[in-house]
Amino acid sequence: MNGLDDFLLYLLGAFLAVTLGMLVLRRGVPQRGPDLAEDTLIFLIRDNAVVDANFQAQRLIGRNRKLRSDIDRLRLFLAQHFDDSERLLDPEVEGDLQMQSQDGQVQAVRQDAGGAIRVKVQFITEDTPGPGDIHTLRAIEAELETLRTNTSAAPFLLWRQNKAGEVVWVNQAYIEAAHRLMNVDTGTWPLPVIFPSLQKLAPPVAGECRRIARPGPRNEPDAWYDCHINLVGEDILCTAIPADEAVSAENRRREFTQTLTKTFAELAIGLAIFDRSRRLVLFNPALLDLTNLATDFLTSRPSLVGFLDQLRENRVMPEPRDYRSWRASIVELEAAAADGTYSETWSLPDGQTYHVTGRPHPDGAVALLFEDISAEMSLTRHFRTELEQFQTVIDAIEDAVVMFSPAGDATITNAAYRTLWDIGDDEFLVGDITEATRRWHELATPTPVWGDFRDFAKSDDEREAWTETVALRDGRRLFCRFLPHKGGATMAIFRIEAAEAEAALREAV
Repeated sequence: MNGLDDFLLYLLGAFLAVTLGMLVLRRGVPQRGPDLAEDTLIFLIRDNAVVDANFQAQRLIGRNRKLRSDIDRLRLFLAQHFDDSERLLDPEVEGDLQMQSQDGQVQAVRQDAGGAIRVKVQFITEDTPGPGDIHTLRAIEAELETLRTNTSAAPFLLWRQNKAGEVVWVNQAYIEAAHRLMNVDTGTWPLPVIFPSLQKLAPPVAGECRRIARPGPRNEPDAWYDCHINLVGEDILCTAIPADEAVSAENRRREFTQTLTKTFAELAIGLAIFDRSRRLVLFNPALLDLTNLATDFLTSRPSLVGFLDQLRENRVMPEPRDYRSWRASIVELEAAAADGTYSETWSLPDGQTYHVTGRPHPDGAVALLFEDISAEMSLTRHFRTELEQFQTVIDAIEDAVVMFSPAGDATITNAAYRTLWDIGDDEFLVGDITEATRRWHELATPTPVWGDFRDFAKSDDEREAWTETVALRDGRRLFCRFLPHKGGATMAIFRIEAAEAEAALREAV
């Protein structure tokens, strides 16, 4: 917006310079002699219409093609130069009236003329222009025409109003907006005021910007404008730039923020977002419940270090060995969170367990997520305890037992199985049914049983349990039992036959 304000000030300064230059040149025209009539504007008004005017007057008001009637053009011209200019044309005012312009350079005289009003406008000073003034005047008029063209082509609304709040000049965009928003005839003067709230600025502040909504025609939505105010002497130059897209974007952002806020409020995971300066800018209610931090403390926008330090005071993070290691852990946490690699499990003194994750956000922000996994950890520990108990029970069984999943992976074995097939404890759950049967084949005499078992384990048909006896290479007889289980799993149970076992025992004795 600064570039636009500079452009407007430059445009206004150039316009005033041109106007002042023309006034300076014209002030040198003498009021006496035959040239006086050519620089004096004379209008004759009857029944609210200009019925006659001299050549200079007709030429002046004829330049304005935005207004259709001469009386409206005359009103605009007088409003731009004289305060309370309507009195010059008001038929209710009796007697003659003399009025000076705002800059004191022009004089207007109103005279009653038998039911009509005669208005004469002339310059007051009597200096004589130099011989080069005519060329300067033409250059100034050319520049003035350029400025008029530029302001007419400007896509934003631009108008000037006097200290009484009356609009004395507008550009083409203002005229089009008045027609579009108010559905009025813009060929007359004065034009309707689009922004009434800017008429009475007490006192106006230079450079002030106001966002104003203008009701749209019929059922159309409001039209939003950013109105900039600049002081030009005692007048006010106003600029209104359409802001519909900006307002729409802000509304979408506000709705999105509200949606996120509602979503965050319902999350069971505590959320704390720190900006690039590592100040807390956003948190949700779950964070209060998980950390027991005071609302006043969080709304004061603490730093990341202060936030973690308060967690330490509340015993909501693991206690460090010493303060130096504590400070080092803070630095490491911040760096890891900014890289999106921080993920730790905090076991707290009260038995709770939090999973804390750090995630980077745009513009250097960092988010910390606190998840209470105490129930999951308790369930995991309970499941692990049950699994250990189950393993103890199955290890106590004398028969060798192995369970294969539907995919053929070994999921359960016992100590007797590992002893029978000479498998180490560190590899008893490693391998699949193919590796297992290969091991069985190495320690047993050749038999088709192992191939049949592989087919049985991989079969999708209705299966029934079956048994077989095979011989081991050491001479023992091995009784094998193969059982189908729900879900496609398969169990194999091996037992050394009793007679062979007793014989082996006698030989050992």
